[in-house]
Amino acid sequence: MMDNLVRNLRVLWRAESIIADIRFRQMMTRSSLRGIAALLGAFAFLMGNLALFFALEQAWGTIWAAALIGLANLLLAIILLVVAERSKPGREMELALEVRNMALQSLETDAQAIQQQLSDFRNEVRGVREAVVGFVRHPLDSVLPGMLVPLAGAVIKGLTKPE
Repeated sequence: MMDNLVRNLRVLWRAESIIADIRFRQMMTRSSLRGIAALLGAFAFLMGNLALFFALEQAWGTIWAAALIGLANLLLAIILLVVAERSKPGREMELALEVRNMALQSLETDAQAIQQQLSDFRNEVRGVREAVVGFVRHPLDSVLPGMLVPLAGAVIKGLTKPE
């Protein structure tokens, strides 16, 4: 019983650590993609915008060239953020969650079995305690029924006259 409990606790600990590791890697991936999106947005804003601005300024004018460059950079940043948000953990996360749930169910079953054993033990102790208390309170009541028949037989034999 205790071996199963310890084994299930170890499995639960391992599953939780795998889940935490997967979530950490996912968070790092998302953060990295967000960081890259921010750097790309800044770099594109500074370098590409300057080049495009000079190229478009002659054909569209200063205001429209700046507006078009800003809109293109904004679209690129939004696309990268959407990709970062949609990244999902793989099959390994699903497997780790399944193992964790199985370990939790096993631990619950073990805990119920231990609780039942404790309840049974408590009932046994209660029965022994009641028997001891009954004997201590009325020792003759406990002993008398077992001795009454032989004692009565001896008394009857002693009262009868020998012939």
